[in-house]
Amino acid sequence: MNSRSFAYFILLECLLSCAAAFPMQNALDNNKASIWFEKEYDSYFKPNEDDGMPPVIYGVSISPSALKIGAPRSEINAFVHDAGSIEMVYADIGNRMNLMLDLNQDGRYTGYCGSNLPPATYKVTIVAIDKSGNAAKDESATLTIRDPNDLNSNGIEDSLEKQGEKDLKVIVLHDGNLSGVAPSEDCLRILPGSALTVSGDKLEKLARTDGVKGIYKDQKLKVLALPGKSSDPSSLSTSIDDPRNNKGFTGKGVTVALIDTGADGDHETLAGKIVAFKDFVNNQTTPYDDNGHGTHCASLVAGDKGTGVAPGAELVVIKVMDREGACYMSDALKALDWCLENKDRYGIKVISFSVGGESPSDGTSLLDEACNKMVEKGLVMCVAAGNSGPASSSIVIPGDAENVITVGAVDNSGTIFELSSRGPTANGDVKPDLVTLGVDVVSALAGSKCSKSSVSGTSMAVPQVSGAAAVLLEAEPDLGPADVKRVLLKTADDLGPSGLDNVYGYGALNLTGALHSIKAARPGLSPPDLEKIALNRNDAAAGEPVMIEAHALGDIRTINANIIGPDRNLEIPMDDFDGNGIFSARWETSFWTPGDYQIKVDLLGKFGEVDYQAVPFHLREKR
Repeated sequence: MNSRSFAYFILLECLLSCAAAFPMQNALDNNKASIWFEKEYDSYFKPNEDDGMPPVIYGVSISPSALKIGAPRSEINAFVHDAGSIEMVYADIGNRMNLMLDLNQDGRYTGYCGSNLPPATYKVTIVAIDKSGNAAKDESATLTIRDPNDLNSNGIEDSLEKQGEKDLKVIVLHDGNLSGVAPSEDCLRILPGSALTVSGDKLEKLARTDGVKGIYKDQKLKVLALPGKSSDPSSLSTSIDDPRNNKGFTGKGVTVALIDTGADGDHETLAGKIVAFKDFVNNQTTPYDDNGHGTHCASLVAGDKGTGVAPGAELVVIKVMDREGACYMSDALKALDWCLENKDRYGIKVISFSVGGESPSDGTSLLDEACNKMVEKGLVMCVAAGNSGPASSSIVIPGDAENVITVGAVDNSGTIFELSSRGPTANGDVKPDLVTLGVDVVSALAGSKCSKSSVSGTSMAVPQVSGAAAVLLEAEPDLGPADVKRVLLKTADDLGPSGLDNVYGYGALNLTGALHSIKAARPGLSPPDLEKIALNRNDAAAGEPVMIEAHALGDIRTINANIIGPDRNLEIPMDDFDGNGIFSARWETSFWTPGDYQIKVDLLGKFGEVDYQAVPFHLREKR
């Protein structure tokens, strides 16, 4: 089979696969996919002669023409006419290809664009290619993506507007340092941004300042715990794996950072455990805890006397929560900055963060974004799902961040804690990731030498997962954050409905199973692997199609081909149509500038793993 035949049949397979799943009412009932395939099959073996004329594109429409991030997708429609037959139609939006199909066989091509693009107004380029390679494009339409917190797109979170001269605590995102506007100690580096108190009537002027990207409310956060009932550890025998039982590993050599209300270093379970203490509330240098929440959590991470999951681990304690167990988001962001700055100094590999929003999340927050970036920087982030259940979609920030390990709470029988927050997240992802003991959990009592107390909440579950991560990292130091997440989730004991669900996630933490699996190299726990990529040609003339194949195995979320050129880029989704581990994409080179290119295939694993391969490519002048 020649390269054109190979390319065409790959396209038929691609489009037929899309047609089978195309979200159009009664499409299968009317057998439109079969009608379409028959027409395309006949047109390939009975092709019309090249008339030298490109297709005609008209009647382009997008509905709705504006989306907020997290909202349902927009539908793109365009009528395309050609005297011969159409090979391919797609919409380029934000440098991403969106395939368009004509299932009704009336010349009307339809595609969809999601809302997962940065806020902006995007040019919509419709490209149509006929069977002879003649191409046309239309750029008459636009699509606007809006920040759900700033629907009028003026750079100010909607909740901050019309506040008059009232002083407001805000976070200003900006490019670099706005000297003269924010004192250096209030600069936030991970985003980057600044924490300010600004009069409401000055927000518009600030939003128009060069370099300002957006102004957002500095939200209140709180600890996620409630008083428990039992204070007798002997009453807490469990029917699920208790991560605090001796596992043969203790987390030795691993440092866990606890962002909380502080910790009482004088409690016997924490003696000698705290290697560093940072106080953003009262600027004290000696570890203390004027609330108690942090001490309880710290002992669950690394406490002696049977209270901690990883009694061999060291603790870095960052106090950002006041005596009431509350702080602002900017305080939490400063703590994350401090962890990054001191990561190598103290060997921090895990962050335990039992803090969250005061109410369920209605979309991605700055804290979610920052926590995702912490994972990208190589840190395991364990966060609380929240105590806003039992309603669905009750996860609190930053529990809906994609890359973190979001933890819910169960009792000693494996029954979900009534108030443990449930998914899905605002963008439809399943959360929490897993659950562990969070009801009547006994741990160190601040202000005492050896006493303990019982507390309930997702706050208590988080430090146990953080300790489990430390234990895994002692057993296998080369594990990255995505590896730790994958192993813990895939070895969890399934609870509730069979499989992944929005109450228990993957199920209950089973540290015994996780350790056994990594020591035994259990099949299915390996990271996804991008084995190789291949092209049907290493160079082409403009207008000639290029077929891209990637061989990949494992738990894969997405694979995309990225065309990186001298003056533009394009991301093309790749699909494995028959489940054989071969992902395919087609790059139509019409309207591309001749020159040297890089074709880079990016793999994103189900648990946040990343891999890529790239090959050079040369595009010649059109013949």
